[in-house]
Amino acid sequence: MPLTVQMLLERGEHGLELAAEGAPGAVDRAVTWALISELPDPSPYLEGGELVLTTGSRLALGEAASREYVDRLVAGGAVALGFGASSFYQNVPRPLVDAASEAGLPVLAVPATTRFAALSRLVAGHLSDERQRELNYAVSAQRDLTRASLSPYSARAIAERLAKAVRGWTLLLDAAGGFRAGVPAARMHVARVRIELPRLRDRANSASLSMTIAGESVVVLPLAVRGRVQGFLVVGRSTPLTAAEQAIVTTAVSLLCAELHSARGVLDSERQHRLAVFKAAVAGDVGLATAIGDALDTDFPEGDLRVAILGVPSGHERELLEHAEGDHGLRSLRALVAEWERGRVVVLMPPAEGDTRTLEALLRRIPLARGAVSDPTPPGELAAAWEQVRSVFTSSRGGAGVLTCAGDVATSGLMRFLDNDEVRGWARALLEPVTDKTGSAKIDLRHTLRTFLAHNGQSDASATALGIHRHTLRYRMGKVAEALGREVDDPAVRAELWIALQLDDQL
Repeated sequence: MPLTVQMLLERGEHGLELAAEGAPGAVDRAVTWALISELPDPSPYLEGGELVLTTGSRLALGEAASREYVDRLVAGGAVALGFGASSFYQNVPRPLVDAASEAGLPVLAVPATTRFAALSRLVAGHLSDERQRELNYAVSAQRDLTRASLSPYSARAIAERLAKAVRGWTLLLDAAGGFRAGVPAARMHVARVRIELPRLRDRANSASLSMTIAGESVVVLPLAVRGRVQGFLVVGRSTPLTAAEQAIVTTAVSLLCAELHSARGVLDSERQHRLAVFKAAVAGDVGLATAIGDALDTDFPEGDLRVAILGVPSGHERELLEHAEGDHGLRSLRALVAEWERGRVVVLMPPAEGDTRTLEALLRRIPLARGAVSDPTPPGELAAAWEQVRSVFTSSRGGAGVLTCAGDVATSGLMRFLDNDEVRGWARALLEPVTDKTGSAKIDLRHTLRTFLAHNGQSDASATALGIHRHTLRYRMGKVAEALGREVDDPAVRAELWIALQLDDQL
């Protein structure tokens, strides 16, 4: 914390007293040094922020002289005047107090028992301690950034840790100004920053660009690799960065440039490997997909599989890909994730409880993302399932965050004639007791009901699809019947519930 005039007053051992308060908040200004001077005009030796100490031995402090002396101090940037009691002046002269009060300069009365050297050592010691704390903080932050650079998605990790280190917000943009990573508070500034990027693009030697956005100090730094700008780091906060924080940002820039230089080639190769395996699988040659996976050290899921396609509009392509590749739920399922084309990510994953909820949660994290997914499909039928999913995704009216089940759409038939607000309201109200809108429920009763109805009420097949025991299924269906207040063994009730699910899922 910077040393202030108020902090000097609070240190009782020096006996300092406030003779002139100065302007409101003046005692909270930071002290950068203590200058002992008996000169009538010490301003040539001031850089700003000094506490000037004097006994007035060379000053004739009448009203005019006092005003002239104080004006020189204020013009030089002094934050306070320390006036020491001596044989020249036993107390702070009244004209000096009045002039300082009028100019807004605090005046400290220094008793004769307090040496100026003690005050100088106090200020110098505090400044030294402050610089050491800043240095330690910078070293610790730089160490954290270096650790972040070792993660699989180092760019995002570096941007997030940098925001914490400088207590501000960060944005990481690609060479075209597209969003790569950043804290949530930074998203609103992307469009404004893009306007300024032409001033830095293709100028790899440009150090930075400073601007003000919404009252905050913002600096844009180009990330250059081999003489070409490959991206931009944007840092913003309400106050300018200190020297230590600037050093932290410089470290982040170096690490991000290194990430662009080395990691991109490796990651791109891995993505190409996964895409090759996926293409072989959806072409109907599972044996070839397995062989390619073994040769390229790329896992290919075994058994029945779901195939999904996720998409986002322009500007969020990289975010979708990186979130899908790094999603903990998909990793736990050992899903195969690949970029089919820019803005389109495909997924092959084994069916398990909560598998579609994992995809839905992923879509909700990315603006305007949507997707389509197949039912569990034998490996030999993946080609047909893939064509169905692509067709449904292309023609689906699903909104942002919606995952469309391709099997439901393909068999909807009657649903086309029930497309009105009244019927949809009926469906929503009917399913309300089993719909968990917060995602906090341990058991997804709606998904259990859907699976049970999709398998014609067959317990063994439904339990297998959900990855649970049939006794657990029976318990859950009891919960469903209790919540709905209906007997799900009744064929008419099942038909109503199935139609309601199809209608509500299309909202």
